[in-house]
Amino acid sequence: MPFISVASDVNLFYEIHLSSSPQQATRPWLLILHPLFLDISFIYSYVNGPGQLLERFNIILIDFRSHGRTEAKASPSCDLWTLTADLAFALHKLNLPPVHLFATDALGSEVAFRLCGLFAPLVLSVCLCTVPPSEEVGFVKTAFQAVMTSWTNPDLPEDWDASVSATQWWLYGPRSTYCSLDVLDAWAGALIRRYPPCKATHALGSCIAYVERESPPSSLAPLIKVPMLALHGDFQNIYDCPAAERRFREFVNIPPTSSFRIMEDTPLQMFDTFPKRVKEQYYPWIDNLLALPTNPNPPRFATKKQAFNLQESLERFAHLLGDPSVALRDPDTSDSFHALSDDKISTNAELIQTLETNQIYKFSIAGGGAPESWTGASFEEQNPERFSRRIQKTAGEGGTNMVEEIILAITESTAEEDLI
Repeated sequence: MPFISVASDVNLFYEIHLSSSPQQATRPWLLILHPLFLDISFIYSYVNGPGQLLERFNIILIDFRSHGRTEAKASPSCDLWTLTADLAFALHKLNLPPVHLFATDALGSEVAFRLCGLFAPLVLSVCLCTVPPSEEVGFVKTAFQAVMTSWTNPDLPEDWDASVSATQWWLYGPRSTYCSLDVLDAWAGALIRRYPPCKATHALGSCIAYVERESPPSSLAPLIKVPMLALHGDFQNIYDCPAAERRFREFVNIPPTSSFRIMEDTPLQMFDTFPKRVKEQYYPWIDNLLALPTNPNPPRFATKKQAFNLQESLERFAHLLGDPSVALRDPDTSDSFHALSDDKISTNAELIQTLETNQIYKFSIAGGGAPESWTGASFEEQNPERFSRRIQKTAGEGGTNMVEEIILAITESTAEEDLI
């Protein structure tokens, strides 16, 4: 199987899909970043389905740490910068030319901002599906951390069930309006198979970098010199559109070809709920970009690897953080790229150790041992229990009210902030 080593005991799984165009050798490269909790197998419908992505691009897909088939244990020092460096190291080691980026969710957007700033020679353009705030604040931050705790270390199955339900609501919104049961089942089925409470450290590794992210330094924005397209759903006000657009504008240094677009009646997780609408926005934008004749090295001809110096990248990172000691780290491992303090790393290490101990005695979830799609399993085999139907309980059926309380509190909190 194709793996690329980027750090000690970190082997990223990747796949390359060559363009179907007769001019395959001159087609540009597209890196699609899969969503949080999922993996590159959820991108196959984009690559292989209608829409002609493969006519335009050679495509590379990479599983993040603690996702899909990538081999990596939860690391106490891993943050969004580490995930970014993982991708940069992979592109460098695979000898690929600069890529166009397509981020399918908020995690991918955060990584994309960092990749096209810190590792600028590797990126030609960026499409973002959802622009999150730079960090969670106030009650939203508290709620996210409560959900993560109930997911990784629940006392009862109902607690885990409620945390997953709250996360699903945050991403997809009201099921009857925005999403089919098949989409919800595929998403929830992935969590059941991969992140039950008996695999708590794996679950923590998948989400802590995003949930506990911190704002990147303001000096990152001026480094971004690529055109960007942002698509942002408007179904709820946790990540409201005005705030999303304001943050997007902070990173825009090439205004004529950059654009922020509101996707009406669309949830944050739009890549699988409205793939046709996403492509309808992306294709004309990227086609116009690829056709621009003014650039002496236009993106459509960027088929040669760019110079990439690991030590210089580490020194640039040290300058961004304002910490000269960062430049003294080992430049040959992506683990060196993190912005966490020693105290935070120690706290994370203690948490990982606690979860490693507790998960031995924790329960699994019905369907937790189901096969993955890459084993050739059918959708029914991957999702033996239709999870999204199981959790749709009425008040008379009992169960926990945690998810409703979290949703209500987040909604009221953000609504009040809008009035200030």
